[in-house]
Amino acid sequence: MKYSIIIFAILLTTNVFTQNDYLIKKINEDVYIFTEIWEADNNGNLGVVIGKDGVLLISTLMRNSVENLEKEIRKITDKPVKYIINSDHDPYNHHANKYFHDRGATIFSHQNLKYSPAFTDILFERSISIPIGNETVTAYHTPSHTLDHIDIYLEKSNVLFMSDGFRGDWLAYTGPNGIDGYLKGIDKALSISNDHTIIVTGNTSKDKEKYLYNRNDLIKMRQIHVAFTNRVIELHKMGMDVESITTDTQIETLVKNLQAYDTHLPSLRYLIMQTVEVDSDEAYTLTNEELSSYVGVYELIDNRNIEIVLQSGKLYARKEGAFLFELTPLSKTKFDIRGLTISNHLEFHVESTGEVKSLTSVLEKDGWWFNIIKEGTRIKK
Repeated sequence: MKYSIIIFAILLTTNVFTQNDYLIKKINEDVYIFTEIWEADNNGNLGVVIGKDGVLLISTLMRNSVENLEKEIRKITDKPVKYIINSDHDPYNHHANKYFHDRGATIFSHQNLKYSPAFTDILFERSISIPIGNETVTAYHTPSHTLDHIDIYLEKSNVLFMSDGFRGDWLAYTGPNGIDGYLKGIDKALSISNDHTIIVTGNTSKDKEKYLYNRNDLIKMRQIHVAFTNRVIELHKMGMDVESITTDTQIETLVKNLQAYDTHLPSLRYLIMQTVEVDSDEAYTLTNEELSSYVGVYELIDNRNIEIVLQSGKLYARKEGAFLFELTPLSKTKFDIRGLTISNHLEFHVESTGEVKSLTSVLEKDGWWFNIIKEGTRIKK
């Protein structure tokens, strides 16, 4: 199960999104960072940029707390929310989108966000810049964390919003692109930042002194992630299982001084599982021609279809308004849903002629994706 989804599920069970408390940091007359204080093991950050005629929000947090958020915004400006930028499909980044859209806001997101339940308006592929007041807000796609992730840079204020593409208090979920995708996101951030850049995460620490981060934090966590990944892969190749890797002394040394160690240690095994799955390079090899045979729309009788597409030599499963996954071949018939642990996969039914006839989704019972993808066999149209 995806690590950020685990955290989100915990937050829902503790009803943290109806809290009224915010810590507000004023960067300048036009830019503010709001930290919503939650009862769980994280808090949530969002950005507020005030223009001549309206406000731009970076993330909207949860629908249950949007009225409280709106009241806090009204304390610093009476201008309407005009624009919203979503970092990715994690719910706390977009859950209140429709509320603001119904009041006149336009929502910008990466094009892959259309394959999620998020409400959005304008999609872009690589980057987009929005001038607002005295600020220029530039959003750009990175391969870190999710397939629809973007970072947002406020050029004049020198503030960089990285959402879950970076964490300063614990290891980040690197996503289907693994350590390479995570490092590309970090290296892009390092290339545009300096010693004065304010780095804003999505989920953030419970420590007020660590709500925001800096360039040195990026460098530190980059080093930890590289060492962590290398050690996990080394131990995996030695034949050690996930539980044994979790108790390795070198792994322990790498994470024990991170601020969220005490509260987030139970999630370590999921991060190790994800690292083994995505970064161990144990995929079954298929040619581009062979991969092409899986492409098509697979139909269930109640229209819960799955579309399989081939892009840049990789297979993806997708459905608008629901999901987008990269598929890793484990054999000619079994494909792992990359980044969601091996218990979630698709099984294709292939004739002796090589023709692909159908697929069956095999999902973790009662898991997050069980209700989104739905189990069942779909016939290729």
